[in-house]
Amino acid sequence: MKMSIKDIIKHAEQSGGWLAYRRAAQKIKAALAGGEVVADFKVKAAFLSSFTMEPIGDYALTAAASQGIWLDSYLAGYGQFQQEVLNPHSSLYAFEPEITFLFMEWESLAAKTNLTNTNQIADEVIRQITSLANTFKKQTPSLLIINTLIASPGWPLHIIPDEKTALGRRVNRRLVEKFAEDPHIQIFDLDSLAAYHGYRRSLSPQMLHMARNPFSETFMPLLAQKITSHIKALKGMVRKCLVLDCDNTLWGGIIGEDGFDDIQLGPDSPGREFVDFQHAILELYHQGVVLALNSKNNHHDVIEVLHKHPHMVLREKHFAALEINWQDKPSNMRLIAQTLNIATDSFVFLDDNPAERAMMRQMLPEICTIEMPENPALYARTLRETNEFAKTFLTPEDRQRGQIYAAQRQREQLKTSVGSLEEFLKSLEMVATVRSARSSDIKRVAQLTQRTNQFNLTTRRYCEADIKAMLEAEDWYVYVLGLKDKFGDNGTVGVALVNQVENCRRIDTFLISCRVIGRGAEDALVHRILQDAAKQNITSILAEYLPTAKNRLVADFWERMYFNLDENLPNQTSWKYEIAKFHPHTFAYLKIIDE
Repeated sequence: MKMSIKDIIKHAEQSGGWLAYRRAAQKIKAALAGGEVVADFKVKAAFLSSFTMEPIGDYALTAAASQGIWLDSYLAGYGQFQQEVLNPHSSLYAFEPEITFLFMEWESLAAKTNLTNTNQIADEVIRQITSLANTFKKQTPSLLIINTLIASPGWPLHIIPDEKTALGRRVNRRLVEKFAEDPHIQIFDLDSLAAYHGYRRSLSPQMLHMARNPFSETFMPLLAQKITSHIKALKGMVRKCLVLDCDNTLWGGIIGEDGFDDIQLGPDSPGREFVDFQHAILELYHQGVVLALNSKNNHHDVIEVLHKHPHMVLREKHFAALEINWQDKPSNMRLIAQTLNIATDSFVFLDDNPAERAMMRQMLPEICTIEMPENPALYARTLRETNEFAKTFLTPEDRQRGQIYAAQRQREQLKTSVGSLEEFLKSLEMVATVRSARSSDIKRVAQLTQRTNQFNLTTRRYCEADIKAMLEAEDWYVYVLGLKDKFGDNGTVGVALVNQVENCRRIDTFLISCRVIGRGAEDALVHRILQDAAKQNITSILAEYLPTAKNRLVADFWERMYFNLDENLPNQTSWKYEIAKFHPHTFAYLKIIDE
């Protein structure tokens, strides 16, 4: 009887050791080659290093498969990282990777210098890495991931500071600063990861001498998960919303039975565990993760704790949706998705009750339901060790998302109090700003292309380097849409990527953030595209709709924008707008500011 991919991975995790992961990787490759599984997310990843990569390649392939990603990998030979990068005809470039991991040891860079001054050694190491990175960028658009150097203490019980450790950390700081704003490069913080696992447990003299790989068999699964974090970020596979239970999750005890004064929540244990857990959740909130409650409880009891308990870290203002009732939790989850206009596959669910977790996995398997430990003291650590929310950067919109969704709840309350949609839109007092994108918009534009699904006409994904190249190209026009109303600033909520083709323009990407769907802001963005084309004597605008499982909502969008159907294919419709018929107009519910 053949094992499923899930069972293969579980067996490797339970067995442990490189041999188990090697067998798992081989079985996964065979299943893919034989058509036993469909690769929804297939990524071409290259691995270069100063040591043997085969063990890490096996761990990475297995870890990625556990998250629904199938790696097509290229592993360079032992110590061949410089030759692969410097040779324009190398197998690396022929492979055409989407993402390339460059792992280097301290010895492969610093040991070859004859310098003794520590500042000069740091300069030389940074110079070598920068030179390799610049050569790589000239040859391929692949995203390059460069590791920090492991700065473990060489003499941990000595009193004199370890000079090599201090030098390694100095190089790491400079490395992060050097590439902080480079869209082609990300830093893989290998040193922090090894420190988290414990330097002594992360590094293995046995593996180094036996397999020419410095890492222990207990560290490599964690290393592989970190690799997967970078790959998930590249593919936009980042969850948006954390949905939480209350009793025995946010606090100890059951509020309906123990009462307000006797739940466990405070500076001492039991109770301190839940305060620490809420602080971890609050960190995610400040990183732009949307929070929601899904609790079987009396609504009034939970609200009283949120408002009045002196040791609550999270308050009602932090939650974008509250489903506190006696319905089953999967039904509540669907209501939360409807309220937030977020697909359920963007949710992570935390609940202390194993029966509730089992029901969620069975009824809504697309939701990431995290297995929680029995000991609440481990809740915060469990949450911190997930990569479901791993991002490569934070935008101003990320930092303000909590306030944005809090304002959204006010809008929904207003919507229920007015008589018509038109009256509601007018009452919002919306102001849309449409302008050409600037370099400061690159991160947000890339983020929207990677994460927007429902109102996205083509669902093409782009990284920062792609957007930067478009901004610099003469035949691309990148538009961004901002939206404010009387409840607050929604930030950048729309993007259009338009390509010049002779005397026509083609709308390659048109998307609107899910949180402003149904408010007509997209009209302003289309109007600006047509207006610019008319001013510059363009004859027509071409557009497409590429259907997906999530964007059916916009199947008729171009028709509603008065585009004419040009071609109707099974997996694509093409549309055309003749600029001669365009006339500028105003909107009764929307003030437009063009910049």
